[in-house]
Amino acid sequence: MEIAASILTLLGLAGLAWLVWRRSVLRPLRRMAIALTALAHGRAGSANIPPSPSPPLNQAVALLVGRLADARQERDGAVSAATRAVEQQSARLAALLHELREGVVVCNLRHQIVLYNQVALTLLRVSGEIGLGRPLFALMAIEPLQHCLDLLQRRSDRASANLPFISRTLDGSGLLQGRVSLVLSDGVPSGYVLSFDDVIAQLSALAQRDALLRELLDVLRQPGPPQQRLAAAIEHASRGYQTLLTGWWPMSDLHSVPLFDLVAARLAATTFTMTVVGLPLWLHGDGHLLVLTLDALLRALAADCGATCFDLSAQNDHELCWISVSWVGPPLAAAALDAWQKLTLSPALGGLTVKDVLLHHAREQPLQEEQNGRCVLRLAVQSARQVPSDTVMEPSSRPEFFDFNLLEQSQGGQLAALGLRNLTFVVFDSETTGLEPGEGDRMVALAGVRIVGGRILTGESFNRFINPGRPIPAESSRIHGITDKMVEGKPPLAVVLPQFKAFVGDDVLVAHNAAFDLKFLRMFETDYGVSFDNAVLDTMLLSSFLDGTAEHQSLDEVCHRYGISITERHTALGDALAAAAVLLPMLEALEAKGVRTLGEALSTLNMTWELHQRSRAV
Repeated sequence: MEIAASILTLLGLAGLAWLVWRRSVLRPLRRMAIALTALAHGRAGSANIPPSPSPPLNQAVALLVGRLADARQERDGAVSAATRAVEQQSARLAALLHELREGVVVCNLRHQIVLYNQVALTLLRVSGEIGLGRPLFALMAIEPLQHCLDLLQRRSDRASANLPFISRTLDGSGLLQGRVSLVLSDGVPSGYVLSFDDVIAQLSALAQRDALLRELLDVLRQPGPPQQRLAAAIEHASRGYQTLLTGWWPMSDLHSVPLFDLVAARLAATTFTMTVVGLPLWLHGDGHLLVLTLDALLRALAADCGATCFDLSAQNDHELCWISVSWVGPPLAAAALDAWQKLTLSPALGGLTVKDVLLHHAREQPLQEEQNGRCVLRLAVQSARQVPSDTVMEPSSRPEFFDFNLLEQSQGGQLAALGLRNLTFVVFDSETTGLEPGEGDRMVALAGVRIVGGRILTGESFNRFINPGRPIPAESSRIHGITDKMVEGKPPLAVVLPQFKAFVGDDVLVAHNAAFDLKFLRMFETDYGVSFDNAVLDTMLLSSFLDGTAEHQSLDEVCHRYGISITERHTALGDALAAAAVLLPMLEALEAKGVRTLGEALSTLNMTWELHQRSRAV
């Protein structure tokens, strides 16, 4: 019994101790925990924190609460100051936007509106449907704008670039003319800015004058007694009016490569095959209208001529550029050519026809002719007003040859007997850290373009930056414009060299001053498991043979002699394209001198080199 009583006593004492512990320790700690949690999520002060039985714990909690209050006060002050600054900037921006006579709309890449001014509301004929986050294409025709965005995102200078556009409001009552530019975040497009005005009144007046002038011309050209002076005056007025019309239409300088890319994109769902040939160049025009016009032309050619394979190119001709479409088959019939010019391109552009577009761009009629067994139709546009200038400096002369053994080769193997026009060439060029591969200089860029059937296939090109694994000297960057930052993260030569060999295959390699580029190309063949044992032609030696002199054989001088303009000079791809353009007339000149096969051309190169060495030794 005494043992049982003792156990009961102990249990009673333990229960009492537990009650005391719970009331004096656990409950205060729980209340403190609840208060601290509320303080972490709310704005309670230190006075709301109940004390615990432990004075050191209370002191620690008080210190933390005080520090938290100070941090919150400091944060609130910073937020308030930043908010005031943002509000001031927003007020200034709102005032500026309010004072603008043009409409301004900022959108993200999903075409959702993130900013607009009151003028935009008026120009877009908006009552209550505009708002932040609303789609822009619910207010205006989006296709011309999307075309400009596609072009801007393909441009290398998109940070400072903008393009003009024309589009209609969806209700058809307004014709909007303006400009669009990208909003970049860390170099990546995140949205775009539109500034625009309504030009429906100007266009209407212009259309009325156009109709009156055409009517007058039709009347005066009816059969009857000649009115020579009057007819000459009317003809002069007609030309002046067309010039005025051409100057009024919003246009910009365009590069042919992205322009033709967009044409190809529109044909992606068809059975047509379009090959971009020739050198790229800059021209002046409305890119969207030109894309629509070329798309309509290719479809008309397919329907009338049965052609499905087209070559597309652009050429300079003094003040004009000509966009050429060529195909194998019958020419476009006169009736089909006339019907194509009467086509309405886009309701969003006020019902413009192909003929209107041609008048806006130049006063020339389309030209159709036969050339080398192909039908060619040419469209005139204006030359670029201001071609972007190269940012690199004129290079010092490359050494002519490092090792002529690099050009010693068999007489073409199985390709030796083939005619030069039947060969496939890859014209290539490289940019390097310097001129001494034996001293550690390496390639920083490698590019090539294919020539098939006498056509430069602009779309079949190879163009890579290469991380050289060493700094690029400033003097080299001044020559080719390539900096350490541009090659940062790019693949090394171990990756690029096998890729280039796969691109080249067994085609004939061509370069200007080929030994220089071959030295860099062949240095690491064994290391990377590739072999550039292709036949090689050197346009510098070919020019020396054709001109009868070893002097004045730089790429610039040779291009000048052949009347070839170079864009993007001192870049690997730009120089490769220039050398490709030089090679084509050289092949014709070689045939005229009796050099018709690859084997004969290689023998000619060997002979030219020997003569060149003898002239230098004298």
